[in-house]
Amino acid sequence: MKRDQLPVRALQQPYIKLVIILLAAALALLIWAPWSSGLYKAYSFSRTMTLTGTAAGQQEGLSEAAELYNNGHYSRARKILQKAYMFNPQNPQLTYYFAITLIETGQGYEARTLFKHLYEGTSAFKYDAVFYTALSFIKEDNKSGAISWLQKIPADDRNYAKAKELISKLHQ
Repeated sequence: MKRDQLPVRALQQPYIKLVIILLAAALALLIWAPWSSGLYKAYSFSRTMTLTGTAAGQQEGLSEAAELYNNGHYSRARKILQKAYMFNPQNPQLTYYFAITLIETGQGYEARTLFKHLYEGTSAFKYDAVFYTALSFIKEDNKSGAISWLQKIPADDRNYAKAKELISKLHQ
């Protein structure tokens, strides 16, 4: 049988399969949402953990945690920081970096709990914590949660311009 003599149904089968594959790929992209990860990486600014003051003198293990953190080994750094945090939950610097490792290891809710404590206090990390709370929502593809937190950053804070820029990108 020649191609022009094939039934219409036989000619449509490859196209139906192609459409199904394309729809599945589009659905996978929507679920995966790689652009959320892109905004998170583009706007995260605490890629280097530096120990100062009481955090530096606290435990010898924190220097190992900082090295792991700085090399992107957040899961291993989190284990060390978690132990240190349990002994000194009032240290804002330790809380801040521990919370970031929680975001990096997929524990955004737990990180937001710690960042909320920093935000409610008088720490120098107050608005950095707000910004990272927003980033944790971005990582989870929750634009409205991110915008809500970014709007808490006052105009006189160093993160204000980045927050406004990020809000405009989230509205696109």
